[in-house]
Amino acid sequence: MTAAPETRLLSRREIAAWIAAYACIAAILVAIRFTSDDPDSALYAALSDRLAAGPVSHWIAPQWWGQWNSEGWFREHPIGVFLLPTIMGAIGIPASQAAYIAGVGFGLASLLLLCVLVSRVTSRVEARYALVLLQLMPVAFIFRIRANHEYPMLLCLLAVLVGIDGVRQSWRWVPVIAAALAFALLVKGVFIVMILLAATLWLLLNPTRAAGSTVRPVVAMAIGIAATVAVALVYDALYLRVTGETFWRPYWERQLGPLDIATPIAGGTTLLGHLLFYVIRLLWHPAPWSLALVLAACSGGLVARVRALPVTRRRGLLFAVGFALAAIALLSPSSRFAERYAFSATYAVAAAGAVVALGIWPRLRALVERLDARIPLLPVVVWTLLMVLRLVIGPTLPRI
Repeated sequence: MTAAPETRLLSRREIAAWIAAYACIAAILVAIRFTSDDPDSALYAALSDRLAAGPVSHWIAPQWWGQWNSEGWFREHPIGVFLLPTIMGAIGIPASQAAYIAGVGFGLASLLLLCVLVSRVTSRVEARYALVLLQLMPVAFIFRIRANHEYPMLLCLLAVLVGIDGVRQSWRWVPVIAAALAFALLVKGVFIVMILLAATLWLLLNPTRAAGSTVRPVVAMAIGIAATVAVALVYDALYLRVTGETFWRPYWERQLGPLDIATPIAGGTTLLGHLLFYVIRLLWHPAPWSLALVLAACSGGLVARVRALPVTRRRGLLFAVGFALAAIALLSPSSRFAERYAFSATYAVAAAGAVVALGIWPRLRALVERLDARIPLLPVVVWTLLMVLRLVIGPTLPRI
């Protein structure tokens, strides 16, 4: 498939409006000296601030610097999430706010790229409406302004999927895949496995029916993985030069050493509890669009109706549901669990549910259609208003 649907999704006027809206929100964050009450976000913002004030040669080796009453080298994750805020801080943007500005940027880029993929699987109109609906769900409110890893990882995942489609016709997409995989490793290390899982399903299903070679994506992924390994080796060498210690061995010991793996025989109760934990999150966080999927699944003739869908819609739905189920199966056996681990799967469910909701709830579709006709640049307006709303009432919002 050519890139035509992508260019039609956003006009130049809309792109300019998105850039202006993002710049305005960034300026507000700086002006009000925004800080988050989310502990992780506050930690990453504080560490970015300290890194920006230090020499570039030491950016690769952040320390705890007393945060969370801890000292020593910070090895919870590699430095990916710090890179952009630290660079921004070094060029004069207040580093404490730069982390949140970068987080908002990653979130916005993820939203737009996700809807690019939706447009290729469905239509430009439904993708445009989904661009509004995906802003109206609990997970979007929870992560509206954060400095965490979740949106950078989602963006890397989406970039890999777009790259897989593109490389079927042109090798120039190989650097996109390699860069996305390498950056994902630097952002959250072990969780690159979620991107590899999604990429495998995308390769097998080809939801957008992208034309071209079926061999190139496999070769491109192999090249991307090899490049990621090379980046990991260089990273370790640079870290050793600065600290006198390696990074990856202590990191893997920290991430995987404390883990217990539950099985149906040994730890069946734990496994069931974790399964329910992730299922509940994948139903609640993308609500009400997840509800549309549940209602469609519970109605009669589901198999026949799925088979009757156009091939791209059918495969897109299978990818979203399959990725969510595979993510739950991968995450549930681990003794370490958190709702954020299923963040990418949450957006897969949300995207599929939003498209299904537009089909089974005619009043919803009619409402969005009317608003889109009456309000110029509706997705941009909704995004800006919700960001401002978060800044105004954010401190009083409960954890949902």
